[in-house]
Amino acid sequence: MESILVRNLSIVITQDGRRRILKDADIYVEDGIILEVGTVKRSADIVLDGRGKAALPGLINTHTHIPMNLFRGVADDMKLFEWLNEKIWPMERKLTPDHVEKGSLLGMLEALRTGTTTIFDMYFFEERIAEAAERIGIRALLSSSIIDGETPETKNWREALNVAENFVKKWKGKSKRIIPSFGPHAPYTVGPEAMEATAEAASRYNVPVHIHLSEDSREVEQIKHTYGVGPIEYAEIHRVLDLKTIAAHVVWPSDEEIEILRRKKVLVSHNPVSNMKTAAGVAPIPKMLSHGVLIGLGTDGAASNNILDMPETMKLTALIHKAVNRDPTLIKAQDVIDMATINPAKAMNLEIGSIEVGKRADIVIIDLKKPWWRPIHSPISHLVYSFRSTDVTHVIVDGRLVIEEGHLKTMDENEIMENAEKAAMDLLERAGVRSFLSE
Repeated sequence: MESILVRNLSIVITQDGRRRILKDADIYVEDGIILEVGTVKRSADIVLDGRGKAALPGLINTHTHIPMNLFRGVADDMKLFEWLNEKIWPMERKLTPDHVEKGSLLGMLEALRTGTTTIFDMYFFEERIAEAAERIGIRALLSSSIIDGETPETKNWREALNVAENFVKKWKGKSKRIIPSFGPHAPYTVGPEAMEATAEAASRYNVPVHIHLSEDSREVEQIKHTYGVGPIEYAEIHRVLDLKTIAAHVVWPSDEEIEILRRKKVLVSHNPVSNMKTAAGVAPIPKMLSHGVLIGLGTDGAASNNILDMPETMKLTALIHKAVNRDPTLIKAQDVIDMATINPAKAMNLEIGSIEVGKRADIVIIDLKKPWWRPIHSPISHLVYSFRSTDVTHVIVDGRLVIEEGHLKTMDENEIMENAEKAAMDLLERAGVRSFLSE
């Protein structure tokens, strides 16, 4: 693997234990590892000019459905369960592995170009998603979906669990960038027997679990009516929270459930844009933080967000909780940066999330020569309130330069977009859905 030296960076936001911000610093990377941060005297195979630029740890998107970029704009302005039942699930039933691969590459291209180096995905045909991640060069924690019913990939939860188990067996330890895991979809789609079997399998293979929890108030009512407990309590009873667990959304937890999340060290993936668009509500992030719950950030899929823009998610996270609570002191900028970098890395035991010696080299370089970055009174403030995804110039994942001067190096961008457009057309035809694309 080629060594990389980034010289003369104006700012390095390290996200180390002291949250240091360095001025006029270099970063040296070799064999995928950060070996020096500061003044570097050696040369490298690739030398990048960091003047007028800042480096930050690669952003971590803790909840998405990456192939759903094919669904972007197909179904908007609908209530969550109508959106799922009338639009999304009927289209998903027509998905093929080829659709999933082409949609994944489009989503990964978008993620990389906007500063995300790691995605936590949950979907179907996860094998094809892993292969796409390997080709394009992104880091990915991939969860094979398990649903108590028919999916485009399987006919029942037992088949789905078998597919997920085979996926985990194949990919665990195979790649430094791919982390396989199990994805029990949600309490309202996964019954007790399926949930417990999934928890047992994840424990046996010692891999994470990725699940939707308490996304909508109607979900909470349904689970309480069916099982007598809330969704988070349901997940705890069936041992899903005993593992390294990513809980997406968590908009409607009770106080008792917040304590469960803290005690079980669950990583809550906050998805403010998706939750606003579906009117699911606003997760009580300030309360969860005050109770010691670990929070990460996610975009959700492009069907319920439209873009995979983590800088936008960071800004909205900082703003929405101030507005709904009428308290400008809530969710400080540093809290948000932690949610986007070091928090999920620690929760999943990943050697990323900060720029410091010994960590895997997932690094984003951004251009500061923009009017919205000046004057730089506070790099932390600007990273949350002023940073735009178009500021990204270079992206390094696991010590490999994958974005250079804003463009993908590992694959042909135009081919990725053209193939995704064709896949979307085919999916529309199969599902009998019309859009501007098919007219």
